[in-house]
Amino acid sequence: MQKKNLAALLAAMFALPVVAHADVTIYGFLSGGIESSKATGSGGSEYSSRTRIVDHNSRIGFKGFEDIGGGTKAIWQVENSLRNFEQGGTNDKGQSATFATRNSFIGIDNADFGRVLLGQHDSAYKMFTGSSNSALGTDLMVNTTADNFGSSSVNSRGEARLANSVHYYSPSWAGFKLGGSWGVDESRTNGTDAKRISLGLGYTWQGLNLAAAWDRQYDKGVTPNTTTTSTTSGKNVTFYSIAASYKFDTGTFVGGNYEWGTFDQVGGGQLKQDDWLIAVGQDFGAASVKLSYGQLGTLKNTSAGVSGDDFKAKQWILGGTYNLSKTTQVLAYYTKIDNKARQNANFANNPVYDAGTLGTSSAALTAGNDPQAFGVGFKIAF
Repeated sequence: MQKKNLAALLAAMFALPVVAHADVTIYGFLSGGIESSKATGSGGSEYSSRTRIVDHNSRIGFKGFEDIGGGTKAIWQVENSLRNFEQGGTNDKGQSATFATRNSFIGIDNADFGRVLLGQHDSAYKMFTGSSNSALGTDLMVNTTADNFGSSSVNSRGEARLANSVHYYSPSWAGFKLGGSWGVDESRTNGTDAKRISLGLGYTWQGLNLAAAWDRQYDKGVTPNTTTTSTTSGKNVTFYSIAASYKFDTGTFVGGNYEWGTFDQVGGGQLKQDDWLIAVGQDFGAASVKLSYGQLGTLKNTSAGVSGDDFKAKQWILGGTYNLSKTTQVLAYYTKIDNKARQNANFANNPVYDAGTLGTSSAALTAGNDPQAFGVGFKIAF
């Protein structure tokens, strides 16, 4: 009798949590590979050719919802980075992933109104014209070393994940979607308000995807080719972006992005720089072959004696994937960035550093060096 009672008690203890959290979904993927990489060309410090084991932006997340009636759900998500799992979770700048480092929020979702999110989330700019828009698909090898969208990369330099932020994303209205993000400044000083606002508009019809976005960082006063920020009221960094793609019934994909940015300077004036990308792909059953070319343009309105062409960069990407199953994929890629003398555009994922101290925040890529990588790997989703 005591054994039966004990068994019943244990069963109840384990059953109750399952019932209480029946709506929780665990999701994510592990993706990694082996690659040969280098960054040379400046004539000074260089990143010599070497073999690396790399992580392709792996992650794990937990999400759920509660139906609160009237077609409305209370929703939540906690998403965590598993990046650099191949070296214990610490990157080459000595940074370690912590809990809720990716899109993590609470919110409300209504089929007619849309969803409102509060927490940390990709900006509307990133969601519509950036790497988070998987339907657009112009970031061909997203999450790998050949990913070329990011603030220090060649393309989509205005995209970001906003902490301390609120977001709205509409449902689809005749193929149109709207989005907006507001990242608040919780450390305001000297009368400034360095908030960040993003807006996005998208349209989808069959294989066609169109998108436009705007993003502004207020009270920044920052030169785009440096990490020096002098917070001054009224000095803003603004990005505009348009993008389009089409997937034919034959499995052929074509797409492109165009972005331009303006950078108010503390000492007066405004720098301007644009970038663009074209991408093509072809499906062959479970396999896909992809090719893209992106270019970061001339930096306009530079000071006397400084050539804006020295801030240009370009990137080639050739890649392919093969789906072994619904959850397992093998992949391969080659990518090369050509930086002019004053530019140091790097890989969006797994960047390379030849200057400063590796393993610390001082690690950097020397301007004028040209990163390149060839890699193979596989991805397992769950």
